[in-house]
Amino acid sequence: MDVQNDPISVTRIADGCHVAILGPIHTNVAWLESAFARIVAAKPKIVELDLAKMPFTSSLGLGVLVSFQNAVAGYGGDLTTVAVNDHVLKTIKFAYLQGLLKIGPTTAVVKSES
Repeated sequence: MDVQNDPISVTRIADGCHVAILGPIHTNVAWLESAFARIVAAKPKIVELDLAKMPFTSSLGLGVLVSFQNAVAGYGGDLTTVAVNDHVLKTIKFAYLQGLLKIGPTTAVVKSES
């Protein structure tokens, strides 16, 4: 059984929100889809996505992140990844999603805890 807590933190910033995922994303993604739907409903102009404390994501998790990006862009918002765990960054790059999730040289990369 895949049990998932609700490890997400959403804080207000100027013109938007900072969204930090504070744990892994396994196959149960309903909690994350629900949290993202609430954010999209508020239509923040700027969304900062912080993946520094997300040590793992499944392919389903990647799909949810892409859907979130598309939903934010769909109403004219701007989603930027501001920090990412190095292990997750490798997964994102393997799936060729680094451009879509706006992971660039200014994105903070955090080393995985071994």
